[in-house]
Amino acid sequence: MNSSNMYLVKTLPKLQQELLLCIDENPGIRYRELLRLLNFSNGVLSFHVNRLEKLDLLNVERRTRITRFFPRNISNDIMGIIGNLRNQTSYEIIKLLYDRGPITQQEIIKYTRKAASTVSWNMKKLLEDNIVYLKNRNNIYEDDHYAADGRFQYKRVNLYDLLNRNLVNDLIYMPNKYIDGTINNYSEIMDSL
Repeated sequence: MNSSNMYLVKTLPKLQQELLLCIDENPGIRYRELLRLLNFSNGVLSFHVNRLEKLDLLNVERRTRITRFFPRNISNDIMGIIGNLRNQTSYEIIKLLYDRGPITQQEIIKYTRKAASTVSWNMKKLLEDNIVYLKNRNNIYEDDHYAADGRFQYKRVNLYDLLNRNLVNDLIYMPNKYIDGTINNYSEIMDSL
C-alpha cells in the first residue's frame, strides 16, 4: 500500500482494521470463513466489507455462490490461483501438475483418488481460470495399442500442464494460517475419537 492508503487504514475503525488484517493473512478467504474467524454477525461483516470495498482497500472476487476477499495489492492472476489453491481438490490437482506435469486426466484421477466427475469438474474450472492448459499429443499409444489387424492403434491423448509454473511455485507453499488451523482442528477431533 502507498502512504496515503496506510494513513487511511490507520484512521479506520478497529473492526475494519481487523478485517483488513485477516484478509491480508488469508488471501482468498470466503465470506463464511470470515464470519467464523472474526465472529462478526452477518450484518456487521456485510456493512464493513462494503465500506472497505467502496474505499478501494480490498479486492472482491464474486462468482456464482462464491465470494472471496483479497488484499488490494494482489493481481487477478494471483487471485485466480490462490482461490483455487484454497479448494482441496483443486490444490491436489495443481500440486500434482506442478510435481509431475504434463499428465493425462486419467493419471490425475489415479493419483488424487477422486471420482472422474470430480476431477473433470475441477479441470474445467482450472482451464477456465487460465491456471491449466491442454496439450494435444498425437501418436501416443496406451496399453491396448494393437488393433485387430496387428498394427499399432494410435490415440490422441490430452495432457494437462500448468500455464505459469513459476507463479504457482511462489504460491503453492504460501503459509495460510486459516487453512493450517482448520487442518490442526480436524486432526485434534480425529485424535480424540
